[in-house]
Amino acid sequence: MIENHVSPHVAWVALAGAALANYACRAAGAVFSGRVRAEGEFFKWVTAVTYALMAGLTARLLLLPSGMLGEVPLWVRLLIGAAAMGVMLTNPARRLVPALATGCVVTLIYGFWRSGLA
Repeated sequence: MIENHVSPHVAWVALAGAALANYACRAAGAVFSGRVRAEGEFFKWVTAVTYALMAGLTARLLLLPSGMLGEVPLWVRLLIGAAAMGVMLTNPARRLVPALATGCVVTLIYGFWRSGLA
C-alpha cells in the first residue's frame, strides 16, 4: 500500500502555486493577445508541432499500447481508431469531442462485449 507522506499544508501550498501559475499565464495571454499575429510563422510552427505530437501519440496508443489497452487486439484498436477518424472527417472544425466520444463509446462497447455483459 502506498502511504501518503504529503501534509495537508504542503498540498494547499502546491495547489495555490499551481493556480497562481495558471492565472499568471492567462493574464500574460490577455495582455499580449493584441500584439501577437496568429498567422505568423511561429504559430504555424507551433500548430505543426502540435499535430505531429498528436499523430505520434495516437500511433503509439494504437500500435504500441501499454496496460489494459495492450490486451485489446490490434484489429479492434484500428477499427476503433477508424470509427473516430470517420466522425472527425465529417466536419473537422467541430468534431473533435464527438470523435473522442465515439472512440470511448466503441471501446466501452467492446469491453462489455468481451466481458460478456452485453
